[in-house]
Amino acid sequence: MPNEKSEIKKAYMAVFLLGLVSLFGDIVYEGSRGLIPEYLKYLGASAIIVGAIMGLGELISYVSRLAGGIIADKTKSYWALVFLGYGLIIALPFLPVSEFVGGWMLAAVFILLERLGKGLRTPARDTIISFASKAIGRGKAFGLHELLDQIGAISGPLVLAAILAISNSYTWAFAALFVPYLILIIILFLVYRSLKVYGEPPPSERREGEKILGRKATLYIVAVTLNTIALFPVALILYMATNLAEAGILGVWFIPVLYAGIQLVDAPLALITGIIYDKLGLKTLFLPFVVTIFVAPLALRGDFVSIILAAALFGLVLGTKESVYRAAIADLSPPEVRATAYGVLNTAIGVGALIAGVVYGYIIDIGGGPMEALTVSLLGGIASIIFLFYVVKEK
Repeated sequence: MPNEKSEIKKAYMAVFLLGLVSLFGDIVYEGSRGLIPEYLKYLGASAIIVGAIMGLGELISYVSRLAGGIIADKTKSYWALVFLGYGLIIALPFLPVSEFVGGWMLAAVFILLERLGKGLRTPARDTIISFASKAIGRGKAFGLHELLDQIGAISGPLVLAAILAISNSYTWAFAALFVPYLILIIILFLVYRSLKVYGEPPPSERREGEKILGRKATLYIVAVTLNTIALFPVALILYMATNLAEAGILGVWFIPVLYAGIQLVDAPLALITGIIYDKLGLKTLFLPFVVTIFVAPLALRGDFVSIILAAALFGLVLGTKESVYRAAIADLSPPEVRATAYGVLNTAIGVGALIAGVVYGYIIDIGGGPMEALTVSLLGGIASIIFLFYVVKEK
């Protein structure tokens, strides 16, 4: 019994400290994210160059997640990839160097290096959390991790905005990010020194011979991908919000506040749905899968209340995605290929998000309304629910 309590305490400590690492990482990344397009423009990049750099960054992030997962499973170097991935965040505080040499091209290299780091570390980090969280419940663990992560995601842009307002200098704004970066690295070293045992699966999970993703895990990834295709993207919710008369009245702060509101819904719901998952299992996903269907038609209605509702519902789905999606794939995959499973899942979500962005963006461009959007979300949503039903029933 004392040994069990000790394991539970260590598990909570591992998840909490890794959550703090993500919190400070998000202060750096999310703090930079809102400023990077404007900074690239300041360096002389055109709109198409800015779009290409940001788009290429996301592509690299998702493709490298698959590569990072495979490498982690082949080499079992989970901690090494976590250190490499978080280490590359240092590229963002170095962005001001671009003002003196290299211009926007050097800035692009820094931005893409950070995205590569994100992709390489994510499957390995999530695998470590899955190993650590067996004693406390994976849903709760990933929910707690996401809660801390979102605190960083919300505070990062606010911190950078405050520094920029005081200094009126890109150089000082980006350079200030060295502080959270150093805190991140210190915490990461502390986690590794005291909890490096979580770089391998607990004895109870070791299953000899299971080295491929099973049918249940594959069906689950298909269900999640279809759900992602059905989900109206957050970028397009914000795009629709810019057309509101209320947005013009309230001012330029309305869109960032709406985005922050989505994160505020996401953060607590990630923990709540994670705890529910530990009790109900995969059945928990039926709620967000159904909710997904209503986001698109609400957003395409185009009125103030509907867009606020669409944003809130998106936050609910996002919270579930960041906790339950990650917890479930750990329960459905053997530890020998778990990082690969995370890589496949994240890449599939990325592909699904790209398809959703193109399809819903096209509907907006041709003047489509709620019915056209509902057709897409209903088809994708029902298909995802059917696959989820088979996953739940699969032994």
